[in-house]
Amino acid sequence: MKLFISGSKSISVLSDEVKAILDKYIALDTEFLVGDCYGVDAAVQKYLESKGYCNVTIYCSGETPRNNFVTGAKVRSCAEAAKGLTRSAFHYVKDIQMVKDCDQAIMIWDEKSKGTGENIRRIKELKKPYRIITEA
Repeated sequence: MKLFISGSKSISVLSDEVKAILDKYIALDTEFLVGDCYGVDAAVQKYLESKGYCNVTIYCSGETPRNNFVTGAKVRSCAEAAKGLTRSAFHYVKDIQMVKDCDQAIMIWDEKSKGTGENIRRIKELKKPYRIITEA
């Protein structure tokens, strides 16, 4: 099973609730699909690394990830599809690919992040199971 984790850039510390959820997916040998941004992406990567868990694919819109804290993680570059794009459109390329590639998703959201809001919209559009965890 492939789990897409998305979240707000404003959230850099994972709650105990989120850690417990991640631990359940680790126990199931889930493949985590995570972006390369700061905030939730980096926090999830660091947590998975702290658990010695490497069934992780880091998605990036550039040639290489901006952040990759997971030893042994696979990297999925979406640079070809992102060519010529700028700003949020550039970064959305990797998000769109993760939504397509996943079986389900967890969104760790501050209820403000436009990027996470877009990912929620995309996952709903594809009718894939998802869970939203609201964090301040």
